[in-house]
Amino acid sequence: MRVLSFILFFIFILNLSGEETIQWVFTDYEPANFVDEKGNYAGFLYEITIEALENRMGIPVKISIYPWPRCQHLVKEGDCDIMITIPTRERLEYTIPTELPVWIKRRLIYTYINHEELETINRLDGFSDIKMAGYSVISYIGNDWIKEYVVDDFHIPVEYAKTVEGMYRMLSAKRGDLVIEEKSIAHSNIKNLGLTELIVETEGVANESHFHLLISKQSSFRNIISELNSVLNDMWEDGTIQKILSKYGA
Repeated sequence: MRVLSFILFFIFILNLSGEETIQWVFTDYEPANFVDEKGNYAGFLYEITIEALENRMGIPVKISIYPWPRCQHLVKEGDCDIMITIPTRERLEYTIPTELPVWIKRRLIYTYINHEELETINRLDGFSDIKMAGYSVISYIGNDWIKEYVVDDFHIPVEYAKTVEGMYRMLSAKRGDLVIEEKSIAHSNIKNLGLTELIVETEGVANESHFHLLISKQSSFRNIISELNSVLNDMWEDGTIQKILSKYGA
């Protein structure tokens, strides 16, 4: 009887401990959030999230890395608590966003080297210009932002790669005209993939997007949103977020 009581108590403690750990899920997305060469988590979104949740709110964070479509599915089903991304209409159906963004992403336009219409691409300013010029865009499966704003709103043709890395490989192989991405992320991927001689950053600009921390509506942590909003406001005002972003060139 004593053994059974001890086992039940031990299980109770484990469950209690699990409830206190917030589950964050993301895909490897250097330099935003990734695993470095030493096997440690790194990136500007990683540092911002750990500073807010662990250091300032005292909530331990457990991280899991999966392909991006699965990340979103896990948060939607309540199997994981948080993700950081753009609060699209579809995502807002199953998540609660923070009031302030943790990152404002300015998207530039990239194309393959020696594109025959490079001068025109350099003058692009927004999705309307891309649509009118008749260019195709390359993205990756699970990128809901592209689906909502580029495909649904502007009806720009999009070719999809299975992964972020595949997106750049498709562009280098001239399987589409443009990739739309933030500078630090694009440069990191292009360099790591050895495509610096095949892909060029243009002077064209697509748009800006705000990345928020999204909490699953099924999460037991959904009631921390007010405190989290206050913490993020403090981090913007005291310069912490800008300092971290600058560290990574974002």
